[in-house]
Amino acid sequence: MGAGAIPLKVQKDFLEKARGRYKLNVYTADFAYSGDDRFDVSANGGHFIFVPPKQLFFDYRLGKKNEREFNTGYAAFLRESYCINQHAWDSALSGGRMVLVCSCNAEDKSCHRYTIIDFLKKLGGVYKGKLKNR
Repeated sequence: MGAGAIPLKVQKDFLEKARGRYKLNVYTADFAYSGDDRFDVSANGGHFIFVPPKQLFFDYRLGKKNEREFNTGYAAFLRESYCINQHAWDSALSGGRMVLVCSCNAEDKSCHRYTIIDFLKKLGGVYKGKLKNR
């Protein structure tokens, strides 16, 4: 655990209280999607609560970490981000609908959006699939 890191027990307790708290439909879309419910989660320039730590992201892209290691590290980041940035998360999740876009536009589950989706499911989110651009 690094300096300033939130102990796992505190994170678990915090997340347990939040289970099912939000009524949220979650979608993915291509990066060009422009609706008001758009959340850019790209590694470069995305919404700060979702952007993977640069070192983790580059280690994965350069092959120093495999997909499982990346997803484990990224899920830990999301848990800590949720605890530290509660106001920003509440604001993001209170709209009832969230469309996650990423500059990679990956059609498969290799994009980190699916790790976010798994995390959002724990908070009450329901994944509804991919939207067409508008």
